[in-house]
Amino acid sequence: MKRPLIIAFLLAVIATACGDDSTATTATSLATTTTAAATTTAAATTTAAAGTTAGTTTTAAPPTTGSATTTPAYVIDQTAFFPGVFGGAGDPHGSGCIVGTDALSDGVWFGFATAVASGTITFDLACFFTGDAAVAAAGADGEEAFDFYIRNQNPKLYTVPIAPDAEVFFIDGMTIELTEIPVSAWPSNESYLRCPDQYCGVWLYVNDAVATGVVEQYLP
Repeated sequence: MKRPLIIAFLLAVIATACGDDSTATTATSLATTTTAAATTTAAATTTAAAGTTAGTTTTAAPPTTGSATTTPAYVIDQTAFFPGVFGGAGDPHGSGCIVGTDALSDGVWFGFATAVASGTITFDLACFFTGDAAVAAAGADGEEAFDFYIRNQNPKLYTVPIAPDAEVFFIDGMTIELTEIPVSAWPSNESYLRCPDQYCGVWLYVNDAVATGVVEQYLP
């Protein structure tokens, strides 16, 4: 009678043990699935980081382009061709008439175009006074001034290159008005002035040691 009870008890223990193995297997399988899903998410995060790098490349280009163009410091004012006095009371018009170097420095200068050839102008620097400054300068030189006075006591000549795109205004011999012409057409035989010549008065606009503007000056 005891032997059948022992057998029955052993069978029950074995059955219980088999059930536990099945549950453990299922749990292991679920754990494995969860881990795989976590790995997939990490891969997606890496892809997003690559997208961020592409955005950085796009930003750099624009700022470099705009700074190439520079405006010259001395430009022709077409509303009032005659330059004002850049210095103080009693000074000549424009940047004056005293240059301490062998090259004509940047500024607006009055003088005479004694020669024009091969893209350069030979320039005889002079002083152009008006008003009370003209009277004072003429008196100091033992001369008489009317509306203006030109002092030209310095024999030094300056050779200044003319920019290929320089603005040039000549005095039309028919209208006696300033008219713009291409730099390649100046000096012109149609000018009121005989240029080049020792009496060809011009205003020279010099920027970076190059003449970027030439305006003939009417002299009665």
